[in-house]
Amino acid sequence: MQEEKGITAGEIARIIKRRIFWVILIAAAAAVAAALYTAFVYNRTREEYALTFVVEFPQETSFRYETVIYADNLESAKASDEAFSGIDTEHMAADEDISILRMGGETESPAYMITAAGRYFSDRTQATKFLRAVVEHAVAGVQSSGHSSGGIARQLPAFLWPGLHGRVRICAGRAAEPSAARVMYRQNVVSVIDNGASPVLAAFAGFAIGFLLAGFIFCAADYPKVRRGKSAQGSAGPARPGDGVDNN
Repeated sequence: MQEEKGITAGEIARIIKRRIFWVILIAAAAAVAAALYTAFVYNRTREEYALTFVVEFPQETSFRYETVIYADNLESAKASDEAFSGIDTEHMAADEDISILRMGGETESPAYMITAAGRYFSDRTQATKFLRAVVEHAVAGVQSSGHSSGGIARQLPAFLWPGLHGRVRICAGRAAEPSAARVMYRQNVVSVIDNGASPVLAAFAGFAIGFLLAGFIFCAADYPKVRRGKSAQGSAGPARPGDGVDNN
C-alpha cells in the first residue's frame, strides 16, 4: 500500500489540542513582550517634545528663527547647565532630530514651535529646560548683536575756528540702552507628541504570532510520531469485521 504523505488539518488540530496549554502560555508571553516593547522601547524612540513660543523685541529686529536649532546654539545651551551634559546635541543636529516651524501668516505676529526627538532626554522636565535654554540663547545672541551695532559712529560738521572747518565723530544710539527681548511660552512644560503604536494592538498581534509559531513548532516536533503512526496503520491494512473480537 502506498504510504500517505503529509499531515492533514485534522491532525494539526489534534496536535495543537494536545499541546494547548503550552501554546496559549507561549502566545500570552509573546503578547506581554510585544506590549512592553511597544510601550517602553518602540514608542520611546518615536516620541517627540514640542515647545511653542513668541518673541517680543523692544525694537524692530531681524530674527532668523532657523538659527535657533543650529549646532553652535545647541552647544551653547548645553554648556549653560550641567544638567544638560548627557544630551547628545551633536547627533541631534546632524541627524535633524530637532526642528523649528514658523506659524502664522506673513502679516501676523509669528509664533514658533521647536520640536525635538524624545530619546535625547531623560524626562519631560529636562526636555522643557533644555528647549527653553536653546530658545533664550538664540534670542540673547540676536539682541546682543543688535546692541553691538546700535551705536553707529557718524561725523558731523564742526566750526572749530573761523575759516577752519572740521568734523567731530559722535556715537549715536547710546543714550538709552534698549530693554531686553521677551520670550513668552504657550505652555509651562513641553507638549508630548506621541507617534507610536498602541500597546494593546501590539499585544493582540504578539498573541496571534506567538500562537501560530508555537503551533508550528509543536506540529514540527510531533510530525515524526504522527507519520510513524500512519505508516504502522497503513502496513496493518484496513480493519476487517471480527478482527480483535473474542467470539467466546
